[in-house]
Amino acid sequence: MGVNTYKIVLTPYGSMTTFPDSQTIFGAICWSIRDLYGEKDLEELLDNFFDHENRFVVSSSFIEGLFRAPITNWAKLDEIIEIGNRLGIESSELAIRSKALKKIQYFSEALFRNYLKGEVDRKEVVEDIISKGGKYELKGSILHYKDEEVPTLDYYEDNERRNFINRISGTTDEGQLFYYKRIYVSPESKLYFLIQTENIDYYIPIFRYMSDIGIGGDRSVGVNSYRVSFEGRFEYEKTIEENILLSKYIPYYEEVDWDKSYFNIMMNQYKIESRHEFIGQNIVKSEIGCITEGSKIVLKQDKDIYGRLPIVKELMDKKIRHNGLGFFL
Repeated sequence: MGVNTYKIVLTPYGSMTTFPDSQTIFGAICWSIRDLYGEKDLEELLDNFFDHENRFVVSSSFIEGLFRAPITNWAKLDEIIEIGNRLGIESSELAIRSKALKKIQYFSEALFRNYLKGEVDRKEVVEDIISKGGKYELKGSILHYKDEEVPTLDYYEDNERRNFINRISGTTDEGQLFYYKRIYVSPESKLYFLIQTENIDYYIPIFRYMSDIGIGGDRSVGVNSYRVSFEGRFEYEKTIEENILLSKYIPYYEEVDWDKSYFNIMMNQYKIESRHEFIGQNIVKSEIGCITEGSKIVLKQDKDIYGRLPIVKELMDKKIRHNGLGFFL
């Protein structure tokens, strides 16, 4: 598979209910394939996905300029104590400073690229954070080089009131209200996701179409709409053994060297996009577990695509799948 990696930028038109993850983005692309190329093309792709010329894998979305930090046990207790003793930091202050390591959730792009090349020294990071000196710095939850400008996670959440809609009847129930989350980012903030495919020309019209239909639910009330821009090839170098997961991932057991991997697992439950053909139907998918972004996975097999597309629901003679394909760098 002559796969290349490409970057897609999302500029929010307004608020979001969440940052689109790989499942949500995969679903939006599949709906766009159906609308642009026809249901037959989509079914042919999904039924023969791992051998199809148009197969693809997507990451979750992140703030542009940031990557999910790989899961890392930054320091053992004796290492922290040794650094504190050497720097003359009292134990109470040492405890406060070392706790900052637990806040690391994102890497700057420059730091992430160097991590892939094996050029980020764990102990040096720990000492720089504890000493508040050196070349590494922590800004909120973002680890970055001290001399670089990095984006901020500049967003806030709000809870807004809406009428409850009965998904079976498609109507509102009198007096039934609920609150739901909206996320607002600063006007200059953008998101991005990555896609791996060998036929990018097939997907460029789809990205344009996604600017019209949005990504995720609740678009009818003005949320989850984006300008979707194709930014071209995403080039990177990699020498480390482990693979950094940037999507949700439902593996086959034999794909992974579990003893060498570091990962988190979460349970998710999604809804099928509530289109007219599904009015009156139960659109909630079965709950499913997955490995999450930032996990470090050592793969045992040499394959084009890792993970699964399990069928989690059958609705009106349609097979509803869940995207569990792993996007790795």
